[in-house]
Amino acid sequence: MSKSVDAVVIGGGIVGLSNAYWLARRGLSVILVEAGDLVAGTSARCDGNNYICDTAPGEVTQAMRLAVREMENLVKRELDEDVDWIENGMFTLAEDEEQFEQAKKQCVQKQADQVKCRLVDKKELHEAEPNLAPDIYGAIEFTEGGSLSPILLGFALGRKIESLGGELWRFTRVTGIEKNPDGSVGKVLTDKGDILTKHVIDAAGVASPAIGRMAGVEIPVTGMKGDILVAESDVRVSNRYVCEIGYNFLRNDMALSGEDNIRQKYGIGFLTEPTGANNALIGFSKYPGTDTSTNFEVTRAMARRAIRFYPMIANVNIIRTYAGLRPWTPDHEPIISATKVPGFYVCSGHCGSGIAYGPLSGKLITQMILGEPTDIKMDRYDLYRFKNELL
Repeated sequence: MSKSVDAVVIGGGIVGLSNAYWLARRGLSVILVEAGDLVAGTSARCDGNNYICDTAPGEVTQAMRLAVREMENLVKRELDEDVDWIENGMFTLAEDEEQFEQAKKQCVQKQADQVKCRLVDKKELHEAEPNLAPDIYGAIEFTEGGSLSPILLGFALGRKIESLGGELWRFTRVTGIEKNPDGSVGKVLTDKGDILTKHVIDAAGVASPAIGRMAGVEIPVTGMKGDILVAESDVRVSNRYVCEIGYNFLRNDMALSGEDNIRQKYGIGFLTEPTGANNALIGFSKYPGTDTSTNFEVTRAMARRAIRFYPMIANVNIIRTYAGLRPWTPDHEPIISATKVPGFYVCSGHCGSGIAYGPLSGKLITQMILGEPTDIKMDRYDLYRFKNELL
């Protein structure tokens, strides 16, 4: 038997769940379809960073500020569930005097964009983070935002969607998308039954190109692999989310001086994040990939980089590793867009910021579907900015 709803969201990660949440919250009937379980893909294989530390100046930073506010509102006022929200600021570390000069410039740029941040000198930094290597020179402190558990967030969103009347079709595979005679979206085919609908949101992450092709839409999203180490519990590495200032450069494909070949090849840098379960997450890497198996050359290099900043990590047991495939676009910005197929929308390609951007992205798509003004200008997120890639 076929069901009929206003909208179908394809993808059960944080981005897809955020879309379904906003659609249901605004009174639309919605079914979310996910091939596996909720947040079992990339969303379960990342850190829970919701900070404004690594964005380019101007519009990108302003959009992230909105995203951070949407996330704070969601976890504090809408969900009423514990998602391990930790809100005690974060540091981006300057390894030496040269990087501290770069930090000064970044801090001025962020302050010009009204981001709450300040420079922290060496003395204050080491008082706040006593496990740091003694020669780490300084930092920028960011106080807006927080970190959380994407898995807890995902299941809390799922329960909220159902409480609002939405449906979650887990372990359900999309097999096709049928169009009406006028070329608009008409039906989503699944192995559990068909769904009649006027709106389909492709939020399938690295699988979004395959879903797009079912509707005749090309989506230039590829997988970028990122690895995380998980330290044993009850060992305090850092007191807050910490990353090296090089994170900002590596996210934008800018080389840092003095990097060895392994670090360059796999985009390796340092971050650590305390969790609500008293573990420490340690990262990071960034390189093209198609699977989530552990690459020990990468994880060993990540550990070496982490020990450079926090030498005590050399004596900490790593209890597991995991890797996720971040949906990447050619310009490193997400696609939040209508398409040439009426009723078919793309919400993908968040490039490692899907957790932070999720609630805002879902809100923007819902505004587009309802024909409302969007909270931000959408030109930079339009699918068809990639004219050459879509030829």
